[in-house]
Amino acid sequence: MNRRIHFVLAAALSVWSPAPAGPQDPNGPQIGLTITGAAQKQIPIALPGLRAPSPAGAEAREAGELIRSVLGSDLSFSGLFNVLPPSLYASLTMAGDRIPFRDFAALGATGIVHGTLGGGSQEIVVEGLLFDSKSEALIMGKRYRGAPSLARDIAHRLANDITIAYTGKPGVSLSRIVMVGRVGSAKEIFVMDYDGHDLNQITRNKSLNVSPAWSPDGKRLAFVSYKKGTPRLYVYNGDDGGTQDMSPAGSELCVAPDWSPDGRLIAFSSAKQGDSEIHVLDVATGRSRQITFSRGSDTSPVWSPSGREIAFTSDRSGRPHIYVMDAEGANVRRITNSGEFNDSAAWSPDGSRLAYASRISGRFDILVLDIGGGSTARLTQNAGNNESPRWSRDGRHIVFASNRAGTYRLYTMDADGNRQEMISTQFEATMPDWSR
Repeated sequence: MNRRIHFVLAAALSVWSPAPAGPQDPNGPQIGLTITGAAQKQIPIALPGLRAPSPAGAEAREAGELIRSVLGSDLSFSGLFNVLPPSLYASLTMAGDRIPFRDFAALGATGIVHGTLGGGSQEIVVEGLLFDSKSEALIMGKRYRGAPSLARDIAHRLANDITIAYTGKPGVSLSRIVMVGRVGSAKEIFVMDYDGHDLNQITRNKSLNVSPAWSPDGKRLAFVSYKKGTPRLYVYNGDDGGTQDMSPAGSELCVAPDWSPDGRLIAFSSAKQGDSEIHVLDVATGRSRQITFSRGSDTSPVWSPSGREIAFTSDRSGRPHIYVMDAEGANVRRITNSGEFNDSAAWSPDGSRLAYASRISGRFDILVLDIGGGSTARLTQNAGNNESPRWSRDGRHIVFASNRAGTYRLYTMDADGNRQEMISTQFEATMPDWSR
């Protein structure tokens, strides 16, 4: 897939919605089980597959099987659903549009995803329908049209629509992860789907390209490149594939960019004569201003979801610790006290927690600080170095880099540290960021 198309995939798919997705209407069909707040109860859901009302070609059939497989993986990964094994209901008769609701309910399924698949080698048409087994009501229905090559993306969209139907909020199935990948002696920027598929290489300058950060709208990437000898700040535009040097005049050694929630500003660190300070760049005008003025090294700034605060790393007290300040640079306060070296802070989407990497007994691990309560949870332990945590858009998952298998790769885990799984890549991968 063309790397620019990957950023604007919505234009490649036609979506029709016969039933609105979202929170329940009290006067409409009732969903048997919904998820709100921090509830962890999983929804048992069955995926009987897509029915082909007319003879479908080989490509369409393959696309249908892929959609079912990816849909199941997406829903399972979310942690919101218990996808029931197809073997449980393989013997149930699905005659036309008639669904044996009572049989599915007896097997424990709350939700049933059914639908149709049509089309051929040029285009497939998928109708995805979500039913409640108890009320037999249609909860959500959408139709997707696209080339068979977009089957995986159709599955991601269907999974997202199902998630919205139950929670009222998008999930992670349409999200992407950007990272730094080693290519020979160079480090290049790559983008992939959250599950590791549809990998696209963004930079090809055979230099060092590091610290990629998504813009809030997911259309741009800020990153640092050494292609001109010293680290400079660049912005990649996914709409046209262009890259612009955004380094402010007079700034030196620009590193660690992060976008403000409204996409207007980029916080970054710039060093002069060995003293690294936090600066804020106005993307539209190109003007920047310095907001920290300490004797120590201040780096790795990250905006809070509200845009009113910035967390950053500073060694002003001796060892590197995590600090938080107002967006204008005032009201600086230190929020970590333990650990030999704390860095790479990341705000949870609701702003209530900070994940960061902390060196403990010579190795880095991922910790999460409850900002309001002050408690800290250690999510990784006894598994190599674990660095660069970043949250998923729904706050239920964290992506990070680890060398626990010998070479640095990316891993995901639930926000409580469970289900730590590697995302397979053919190269060393570090410095991830999860699209918002």
